[in-house]
Amino acid sequence: MTGVPLVDAAQSSPDLDPDPPRRPRVPQLLRRLAAPEHLYLAALGLTGLAAVTSVTLPAAERGELAANMVSATLGAAIGGLSLDTFLLSRPAGWVFSRGRTWVLAILGISVLLSGVAAALLTTVAGVGSYLVGVGSAAGLTVFNTVSSIALRQKSFRLVYAIRAASGAVLVGGYAALYAAGRLDGGLWSLAWLGVQWLSALVVCGLVLGMVRRFGSAPAATATGSDYRADALAVGNLHVGIFAQMMTLRFNQILVARFVGAGALGVYALAVAALEFAQAGAVVRAQRILADRNGADGPDPTKAVVKAALPVALAAVVGLAVLGFLQPEYRHAWILGLLLLPGSLATAAGKSWSALLLKRRGEKATTVVALVTVAVAIPAYFGIIPWAGVVGAAIASSLAYAVHAFASRASLRRAQPPNHGTV
Repeated sequence: MTGVPLVDAAQSSPDLDPDPPRRPRVPQLLRRLAAPEHLYLAALGLTGLAAVTSVTLPAAERGELAANMVSATLGAAIGGLSLDTFLLSRPAGWVFSRGRTWVLAILGISVLLSGVAAALLTTVAGVGSYLVGVGSAAGLTVFNTVSSIALRQKSFRLVYAIRAASGAVLVGGYAALYAAGRLDGGLWSLAWLGVQWLSALVVCGLVLGMVRRFGSAPAATATGSDYRADALAVGNLHVGIFAQMMTLRFNQILVARFVGAGALGVYALAVAALEFAQAGAVVRAQRILADRNGADGPDPTKAVVKAALPVALAAVVGLAVLGFLQPEYRHAWILGLLLLPGSLATAAGKSWSALLLKRRGEKATTVVALVTVAVAIPAYFGIIPWAGVVGAAIASSLAYAVHAFASRASLRRAQPPNHGTV
């Protein structure tokens, strides 16, 4: 799927048509509204609306929903082998050179591992459904991996539009359950499970259509050493992303374990609200990874953080309003305020990590992530059992700041990038 050109041929070469016809402004406006950044914000906004809708659940029921979500997302991050990031960072032509069998094999293995990881996390949390955790982890892994193929073709609009549509379906499902008086975290979790697989199947169908337009794929040309190099690269990259995701999500598993489902329901709401501020950083990081020359040019991180700050402040205000309307969540804004510095640090760290991956490779990002998780996990175990969700928020912000600082420090040591190479 090709992107929309920035300028028309007639605009760039007016001599070709001295009196070009006036084009309607509506399509141009629609294209601007459908910019990838806007679609991603819409997707994240609908996800946030789903989180707001889930506040109608009692805190303990919302905690069950949150436990299922975190077990699935963290399970997908652990067992998914970071194939989405790996595929985005490969040179042009990599998929065709490896062949369909190799790509499907690593996808199948990652789906299996994601389910196993989600089951283990559900056991550790002591809250949640194995069906939802395992099933959603598998669906998320399929969606993330297949979406990366579309992103490599610069089909950002396609992927983000699917995410936005799935968010709208989820909001509708939650609203229907609320209208029916079914305030059961288990039922709402099943609705979330269904949306994950609906998204996965839709993106698979669309990407298969894109592949068919290429015609018959050429025969694989990779050698045994190429496949071994792939496995090594996946391992090096995944160790770092595994450590990063443990930093981001494992605290919620421990909140469920040591504080309970009700406390997790409030804490997960604050986390979800502050993550909305990171939308611009996520889009920028994916663009850096997908662009063959993405390591070149000025560092966009300062602009990303400036854009994230007002959104993060608005999220804290929104949490305060929700707490006024729903007394069970009255402390969520305090947790959001404690998470705010970490949210801004995460926004910066995402851009710096993407640049670091392009300039210094998987090993550098792995070192940064391992340093961060070496700080985060002991802090989580040391603080959460006695300080509860307040301790979780403080420890999280500390860990995110360590990751951003270490990424920036490592990036400063990077050599000038080789243009056109990965």
